[in-house]
Amino acid sequence: MRKVMITLPQDFLDEMDKAAYREHRNRSEFIREAVRHYMARTEERAEARSEAIGRAMRVQEEARQRTRNDSFDSTRFIRAWREGSARPNP
Repeated sequence: MRKVMITLPQDFLDEMDKAAYREHRNRSEFIREAVRHYMARTEERAEARSEAIGRAMRVQEEARQRTRNDSFDSTRFIRAWREGSARPNP
């Protein structure tokens, strides 16, 4: 294990120490758990963004296949899809 020094405002440190005490943890355990939680949430958000991009790409591909039209405006289609309006005509 390695030691890390950080600087925190005193009032924030006091709040953190109170929360750690309520959870029967020492300061280091509390901070480690907070960082683990933050990292897990960051990963969840990245996965959600990736899934949203995949859904948008599938919608665009579906629209392209349905129209089979070289002049199809995919940007206009996706904007309408995001807004929840009826599927626009190409």
